[in-house]
Amino acid sequence: SNTFKRHPWELARLKILLFFLKQSKRCFSIVDIGSGDAFLSSGLAHQLPDSRIKAFDINYSEDVLNELSVNVPSNVCLTSNFDSLRSISTIDAVILMDVLEHIEQPKDLLHRILKLPGFTEKTKIIITVPAYQKLFSRHDKELGHFRRYNIKTLESLLQSHKLKLIRKGYCFNSLLLVRIFQFWSEKFRKSKKVSSNGIHKWNKGKPTTSFITSVFWIEFKISWYLSRIGIRLPGLTCYSICQLSQ
Repeated sequence: SNTFKRHPWELARLKILLFFLKQSKRCFSIVDIGSGDAFLSSGLAHQLPDSRIKAFDINYSEDVLNELSVNVPSNVCLTSNFDSLRSISTIDAVILMDVLEHIEQPKDLLHRILKLPGFTEKTKIIITVPAYQKLFSRHDKELGHFRRYNIKTLESLLQSHKLKLIRKGYCFNSLLLVRIFQFWSEKFRKSKKVSSNGIHKWNKGKPTTSFITSVFWIEFKISWYLSRIGIRLPGLTCYSICQLSQ
């Protein structure tokens, strides 16, 4: 609706994704797996007008597709049919933003992606997942998560498919402290149900939203450049950019 407000986490996530994509020389053909309400796909389409984005989500019913299609840019194609991705001749990037944790057998999805005809040794896969299994709680269960990851477990999963990590690290560093506090609060309030839709109830004004988004972005850039000299700061989200080993 016109009154809906995006959470700073979502806005910063889009900025981080654009940053990842711009590290690649080519990002004309993009596949967004688990695209949800197509916010990321639409944001990419606006920022990368020469790109063609295929947004796939198994939850796209005909009604949902009709509703979302009204607002998505013309260079975004929504689909609930995974096999339709086989028609893409060349895929420059595959996006899996907070998707793998929702899948009981993520190896199966990765196998299907790697078998797409357009997937080549030059295709980049951009992945984000919630970090640290020790923080797994009722909150994760309500969100439909099977697990949380760290760099080691994510790297192990990817290497089992002969994928090499080009860049890896953590982001949303300050939110890790918030999540730790929430985790222990849940432990002490065992009978209280935890709300799982917090980001969809964001009601702060534009100045507050912009400020918090900027904080998330600045801390990401700091952690990104620190990781290049071997200093890896912990964060709420684990990320990787990978491609097939040659």
